[in-house]
Amino acid sequence: MKIWIYRVVLFVLLFGMSALIYGGNALNPLLDKAVSGTTLIGIIALVIYYFRQPSLYKIVAWLLVLGVIGLVLESKYEYGQFVYSYFVIKRFAYCGLALMTYAVATQAGELKIQWANYLIFAFYIINQLFLGQIFSYNLTSESRTVTSNEALYLVIPCVYYLMMYLKDRKIPDLLWMLFTFAFIVFLLHRSVISAAIIAIGVVAGLSVIGKLSTGGFPVGRTLGTFVVLLILLAPALAVMPGNKVNAFMENIGGILDPKEDNTGSWRLEQSEYYLSKIPDKPILGWRYVGYDNGEIMENEDFPEKGTIIHSQYIDMLYNYGAVGLAINLLIILGTLVAIYRRNKVFSIEQTVLFCFLISGLIYAVSYQLPVFFWGFVGLGMYYARKQPSDDSSTDYQTVDIVDDSVIPSFRLTTKHEII
Repeated sequence: MKIWIYRVVLFVLLFGMSALIYGGNALNPLLDKAVSGTTLIGIIALVIYYFRQPSLYKIVAWLLVLGVIGLVLESKYEYGQFVYSYFVIKRFAYCGLALMTYAVATQAGELKIQWANYLIFAFYIINQLFLGQIFSYNLTSESRTVTSNEALYLVIPCVYYLMMYLKDRKIPDLLWMLFTFAFIVFLLHRSVISAAIIAIGVVAGLSVIGKLSTGGFPVGRTLGTFVVLLILLAPALAVMPGNKVNAFMENIGGILDPKEDNTGSWRLEQSEYYLSKIPDKPILGWRYVGYDNGEIMENEDFPEKGTIIHSQYIDMLYNYGAVGLAINLLIILGTLVAIYRRNKVFSIEQTVLFCFLISGLIYAVSYQLPVFFWGFVGLGMYYARKQPSDDSSTDYQTVDIVDDSVIPSFRLTTKHEII
């Protein structure tokens, strides 16, 4: 019974923090309550699960708890109440959900990425087909039926099927990978397209340096499949409306030239403004003062207080300064280093999570990281430290460099034990 409770909590952390399971409605009040409530629990969990954390996460836990206490005391001193704005506190503590997810994952048992794929596609089928959302999409950025946050999920199955293709050399896996990538492009979130391309490139890079056990890339088979697909799809592409195709390609082109793109130029203008404000408070950011100032860009959907800055990096620097951004990056980069250095050869799960986290760093240039992303960061640390099952087929090796039985003659533990 206990293990199933942890599995439910893990599901909430990985999927319950996005609009995907709320009918695709990003404004669903239940979603806001789930995010706020889970973040509060996550702050408490930093203390409860402290001793279950790896050394790096223990350092982060201290920083996050001290930061939350500092925000509470500042609220009391400046505004006469302990929680002047939970909005300011929870957004600082979102990254703490990575630590909570790691602790929960150690108790919930193995979560195969294949299961995550099934859930992602199931939610998309329900939202887009059964609820009919996709039928209102006209291949324009104004009619998109999926938010960029939810589209980012698709990087996971995209990389997974690429890995399965490299491992088994089966054409259906390549087709699933191509279908997933084509679906990402079809949804027209250019930041996600860029993130997916980088993730695919990371797989190629890992293969070149020998971090994957899948062998070389099957160039001939892959090119042959592409040729056959182009021949089969050519008639369908020829009959598509030219005006919609041109508009679609013009939107895609905004990746390379955001100044000439409507939404891209809007985000660029916003970013330039907030970048100019960061030097005034570079260390700890604007915090409650920035919250009171509100958003500079007028929009009827924006609240009077609080900012909706698109870029994760600029948002952290403006609201929480270099300290806030450093804590965020420490969790992500530390997890990536743990996966890379603790494993001589990556498993499928480790590869997918490694690539997904890197894709998130690319995505964060244009958008704030989704809350659920931090759950996958914690899951990445869990898989970084997880030994392969004895009864499973060993297609990768794990080397724990803090184990004296592996390196008995040298004292290298202090260099790496932080991860």
